[in-house]
Amino acid sequence: MVRFVKFGMAGILSVTMTTAVTAQTGGAAGGAQTGGAQAGGAQAGAQGGAQAGARSGSQFGGINQTPWFSNQEVRSQLKLNDQQYNTLNRAYQDAYSKYSTGSGQLGNNLSEQDRAKRSQELQGTFNQSFNRATEEAITDPQQRQRFNQMYLQYQGYGAFSDPQVQQRLNLTDEQRQKFNTLGQQWSQQMNNLGKDYQKDPQSASKRFEEMRRQSSSDINSVLNNQQQQTWRQMTGDPYNFSAGSYFQGNTGSSGNRSGGTSK
Repeated sequence: MVRFVKFGMAGILSVTMTTAVTAQTGGAAGGAQTGGAQAGGAQAGAQGGAQAGARSGSQFGGINQTPWFSNQEVRSQLKLNDQQYNTLNRAYQDAYSKYSTGSGQLGNNLSEQDRAKRSQELQGTFNQSFNRATEEAITDPQQRQRFNQMYLQYQGYGAFSDPQVQQRLNLTDEQRQKFNTLGQQWSQQMNNLGKDYQKDPQSASKRFEEMRRQSSSDINSVLNNQQQQTWRQMTGDPYNFSAGSYFQGNTGSSGNRSGGTSK
């Protein structure tokens, strides 16, 4: 398990979801500068969260400007202290800046295959950079393991496009294609839900919970019994990320243990 824990943030998202990434400015970068890290990413994310929800909501845990771990409830679950959070936030923003710049420079002249390859390269660079910071900031193996587990849960379908996850689960080509299709369907659902969330957060949150439960069921339907067992080991105790974790720059209530992602 130790070798897998090291990969941490290396969950490469599916290319179909990556194309929704847009270069954003401002946001959570201010979090690293706050004396009290509790206000850091949350307050910063609120500034661009509404627009980012509609644009980036299609990424189920994608590489967004606001770090997935910036919500206070998530930080409490991860037991991140202020120093750890600020270190991670600065590293995340530095990696994100390079990632978004690279994504914006892809242009429209690339073939679908070349775009997919380049997108994966950009994601890999982001993950490698941030993974180094994760290992430096979180030295306790159990704490880092929980960080990795929750990140896999946050990614949802996107986690299954990571080569290391695919290898660990020994996914077949058919299974990879199924997850890719499910990811595309989720992308469309999240884009629509992100727009509705700005108008009626409560109603959209209920729909999101239904979507989360369905995604858990779909994941189990694709994986065989042995793979399901391995996946449960990889993701640990279920954590119920709320809609606000994706549509409000992690400023809203994040969720709680159990209930949201059935294993």
